[in-house]
Amino acid sequence: MATIDTRSINEQIILAVFTAGDEDKVKALDILQGKEVRLALSGPLLLSMGEATDLLGVSRATLWRMLEAGSLEKVELYAGSYRLRVSDILELVEKRKPAKPKDAWVATSI
Repeated sequence: MATIDTRSINEQIILAVFTAGDEDKVKALDILQGKEVRLALSGPLLLSMGEATDLLGVSRATLWRMLEAGSLEKVELYAGSYRLRVSDILELVEKRKPAKPKDAWVATSI
């Protein structure tokens, strides 16, 4: 198991605090306090079926079952060509994440 140089990490964090802008400091504080942080989407708004399966970690067959069950809604570009909204996929990924217990301490061995 690799040893983590926490001193170096702490120095990097302190340097980042002093050099960051106010908006970045607020975002970082929200993350450190475990608040929900919404990231702005950049890039394509629609994903191919293959891209969606990669993000969800499921097979194409499972993705089609999810579509048939109504868990996701497909967008038909033209007859037989479908895409999925990035926002729908990310929302589904968030729902599938296990909830983190608040105020939990992580024990590490050195």
